[in-house]
Amino acid sequence: MAKGRYQKWLENENLVLLEGWKRNGLTDKQIAGNMGISVNTLDKWKQRFVQIRQALKIGHESANYAVERKLFQKAMKGNTTAMIFWLKNNWRDKYNDSELSPEERKLAVARMDKINAEVKRIEAETKRLNGEDETLKETTTIIDDIGAINDATNKDVEDD
Repeated sequence: MAKGRYQKWLENENLVLLEGWKRNGLTDKQIAGNMGISVNTLDKWKQRFVQIRQALKIGHESANYAVERKLFQKAMKGNTTAMIFWLKNNWRDKYNDSELSPEERKLAVARMDKINAEVKRIEAETKRLNGEDETLKETTTIIDDIGAINDATNKDVEDD
């Protein structure tokens, strides 16, 4: 690394230039070429100088926001592809169309059974603490259910 070569890139006008190049979609290799250095040197400078790292990060984020805004505008105008893309990436729990494997589905069901049994146990314990009848019997049954579910879950995980 040439002594002091990085210093000009720490000046405000050059940091703005780096930010702009990144905002315009240039890769680190292209930016390094524009700077007259290797991409390895740029990587070292990004690690060493927070100003360079931040300028490139801000430029990248600016580009992402601009694209996001355009995509949103297209979606709002009725562009079906843009709408689908937006929903799949921003509302994944509702619009994700990837399928669970049978193993993942089995584990998810076992986890839900375990959660439901734990809720029942807590409800029964609450009743017992409040002095309501038959809670000891309910608690024992629920504890047995949790044990069976744990055994089944552990067996499924061991089989994988």
